[in-house]
Amino acid sequence: MNVAQIGLARDEQHNYYLDGQGPILSVTTILKVVDKSGPLVGWAKRITAEAAVRHSTELPGWVTTFGEDGAVSMLTKAASVIRDKAANAGSDVHSFAEAIARGKPVEVPEELAPYVASYRTWLDQFQPEFLAAEEMVYSHHGYAGTLDAIVRIAGETWCLDYKTSKGVYAETALQLAAYGAADFIGRPGDPIHYAIPAIDQYGVVHIRPEGAELVPYDVSGAFDAFLAAKRLTDWRSGSVVGAPVGPALLHFPAPAKGAA
Repeated sequence: MNVAQIGLARDEQHNYYLDGQGPILSVTTILKVVDKSGPLVGWAKRITAEAAVRHSTELPGWVTTFGEDGAVSMLTKAASVIRDKAANAGSDVHSFAEAIARGKPVEVPEELAPYVASYRTWLDQFQPEFLAAEEMVYSHHGYAGTLDAIVRIAGETWCLDYKTSKGVYAETALQLAAYGAADFIGRPGDPIHYAIPAIDQYGVVHIRPEGAELVPYDVSGAFDAFLAAKRLTDWRSGSVVGAPVGPALLHFPAPAKGAA
């Protein structure tokens, strides 16, 4: 483990530590208990079908060489490449957005240039004043996370999350509420607990190659729901299933007198 012993820090696996103590549950880890399979199942079916079409000329050879199970594994792997590429693209776009917000130069690969161009156009249109960008936050409720941005737009303070997926989803309200309700912003090697600006609005900047949109979110009740998700995560991490036992370990009552 290589994390700062002062301040709020995270390791390579995105485990959080406060003054070297942890790990502290992350917001994204907590939200894994929320069922988000609906859109993902449809997307998984589509990318698998796309992989089958893309490799249609190779499929007969795969079946001949590797058998049906082997061909299925090959298609699954091809679909996984598409999935991982989308995930990496989202992570890279986040990094570029942070760098641009901080006024740093970026070298954008050709395949991600449309996303970054959409984000730059959004910046020109909305003229946000950045109060925080990619900052780690901590809550006494026992969680930490990294928010994408807090900005001031037209006199209102927004807590924003960047999304590059094809759609935006209700579950993001839980994530936004958790960031907005955290106690402070912390930084590695820095003992200061920085105040989180009072949030007026919550939303997602939905960044796609064809453009970027600001999508407002109503987080009323979302923080209570997030804490319920945390309680479920805490419960699941405990040991509630014991080892099998045999009858010798149990104490059966003695047979009643006169029983056959």
